[in-house]
Amino acid sequence: MTATDGRVAIVTGAVSGIGEELSRGLVAKGWRIAGLDLEAQSPAADELSKELGEHFIFIATDVSRYTEVAGAFSKTFGKWGRIDAFCSNAGFIDKSSIYLLNSRGSKELPPEPDLASTDVMYKGLVYGTQLAVHFMRQNPTPGGFIVATSSICGLYPMASLPEYSGAKAAIIGFVRATAPLLKLVSAVPGLQEALEDNNEQRDNITINAICPGVVPTRNIPQFMRDMFGSESLTPKSTILAGYLKFFDDPSLNGKIIEASRDQLLFQEMPPYADGDYSKRSSTVFDPLFEMVHGQPSQLEDIVKPLA
Repeated sequence: MTATDGRVAIVTGAVSGIGEELSRGLVAKGWRIAGLDLEAQSPAADELSKELGEHFIFIATDVSRYTEVAGAFSKTFGKWGRIDAFCSNAGFIDKSSIYLLNSRGSKELPPEPDLASTDVMYKGLVYGTQLAVHFMRQNPTPGGFIVATSSICGLYPMASLPEYSGAKAAIIGFVRATAPLLKLVSAVPGLQEALEDNNEQRDNITINAICPGVVPTRNIPQFMRDMFGSESLTPKSTILAGYLKFFDDPSLNGKIIEASRDQLLFQEMPPYADGDYSKRSSTVFDPLFEMVHGQPSQLEDIVKPLA
């Protein structure tokens, strides 16, 4: 038996590319996996299920639809009685062009853009995070891990894929914004005991992100691999190593790892350009927090009255 035997992870985009690597790698570490992917991936899911056996179940899910994601979480928790990790990995590249290069001079209104990339990657993370919070509170020991697959394009935007780059950058912002609250129990000494005395609980959930470089999956044609050169490619094993790093160290929270080639490189928050003035403008203001979320944040680092 290993330390992770019996743990349960939900992996989106689970039967191809990075998700397939996560499914195999986590099962090898003793995890049980609920693999979420589109119905069209069912044949590939059947093959993966045969390979991984009872440690893997496939749930056909469109992660851009909340009801489907909620159903998948409910099914997973109903089967195994716990959800220890949510791996928000499903991805989509741009399906339409906002540049309108082929319609210069046209006075007709352009069609509505296809925002599947945003819906799958960003909305899918937001939906899954809310559901992870709900179910991880019910674990035998409350808490868990959320890790999202962002991209190097979320760190260094790419003009070829502007919507993809924007959605991946949004993942990074969401991770950094939610991390302090989700992990509050461990961040504030003595808070857990104080909350328990008042019959309250906080979540003890970490949330982090991985930003892979160019990964040689089936979606990357050979000519692109040749253009980048094998020395520039990032193997799927590097992304798996990043996920495992987060699962092995619960002190990591709100962290962004750039997975480049065989390296895991932490990307810290950019400095506040206008010092304390910039920081003050982006720090939790409890009256606003309570207006949106219904309770004070209980964070120590909040906006306080100026002296």
